[in-house]
Amino acid sequence: MEERLPEHVADAHAPAPARFPRRFVRTMVAGLLGAALLFYGIWYYVMPARVEALRVAPTRATLEISGPGLLDARNKVVITARVQGYLKSIAVDRNDPVAEQQVLAELEAEDLDNQLVAAKADADAAQRAIAQARSEQDRTKASAEKAQSDFERKKSLIAGHIITEADWLATEAAYRETKADLVRAAVMVDRAIAQAASAAANVKVLQARLDYATIRSPLNGVVVMRDRNVGDLLSPGTSLMQLVDPATIIVSARFDESVMDTIEPGQNAIVRFASSPDRDFKGRVLRLIRQVDQETREFTVDITLDQLPDHWAIGQRANVVIEAPSPTPIITVPQAFVVPQDRRAGVWVDQHNRAEWMPLTLGYPAGTSMQVVKGLREGDVVLPPTGRYWLQPISVASDAK
Repeated sequence: MEERLPEHVADAHAPAPARFPRRFVRTMVAGLLGAALLFYGIWYYVMPARVEALRVAPTRATLEISGPGLLDARNKVVITARVQGYLKSIAVDRNDPVAEQQVLAELEAEDLDNQLVAAKADADAAQRAIAQARSEQDRTKASAEKAQSDFERKKSLIAGHIITEADWLATEAAYRETKADLVRAAVMVDRAIAQAASAAANVKVLQARLDYATIRSPLNGVVVMRDRNVGDLLSPGTSLMQLVDPATIIVSARFDESVMDTIEPGQNAIVRFASSPDRDFKGRVLRLIRQVDQETREFTVDITLDQLPDHWAIGQRANVVIEAPSPTPIITVPQAFVVPQDRRAGVWVDQHNRAEWMPLTLGYPAGTSMQVVKGLREGDVVLPPTGRYWLQPISVASDAK
């Protein structure tokens, strides 16, 4: 009779199922991933991308040199008094237009009026003294002529012993005395004339001081500041108001001294004021100031405007852009090719058929391009930035226009 084994013992001796399918799947997955990575690496770092590149070459360009500026005027004046006095009246206020020689203000001048009246009286008296001195001179001259006649006549009589010695001596003494009186009379006339001239000069001085009490405009302009009111004591050198001639308004702009040889009088300029940032004001370079600030190493350029803003003020801030041809050929790149990395500007370039990012030192804009001060040389190939990555294989199709 056949002996049967227990059921649980029989299951333990059964053959194990095959594990080959699981290993095969893992191997296939790993192979596919490896193939994908290999394909990606070949496509990413071996297969070149055809691009249109730009070959760098020096050229002359019109640079857009920008710098900060302030609204100023070539003809502006601070009105002050030439004599001390209290303000009696002020005829103009801020923003008022004024004409040359227009009365701006008047000082209290009653004391000067009185002094002038007294000086004119003294001058009139001095003129009368001249007439009196000349009359006395004429009288003395007549006496001198009579004394000379007596002297000549008695001179011949004394030679013939017709008159006495005492009579001759008296005649001679009288003659000499009249000659001295004649000289003294001439001196008195000159003295009277000098005193009259002094009195007339004093009249002119007081008249001028009285005229100074009336303060007039030295130019055609606009009142931009007024610092005093009626009743204030105004002293020489103390500011009363400030006038500006609108026809001489300029924008005083500052630029780095490195562009001094680039900027010339007559070049076009565009001015944008902080109060009107969306509006461009056309202008031209008037002159270059021949002085460089020792701290900022900047020099100043005066810009004249074709048209003033509707509302302007001295000291108003502006940004100035001067269109200046480069004095020598320079290297430029389109602004669209410039990409920043790590807060530095740069471009992608072709280095042995590989894309590499090159940091640049940029200068001023030149239309749609930028001046390259440092980083590129003639013949370098610049790549468009779209889709670029480090060590990307590159095949240059043609030069970009």
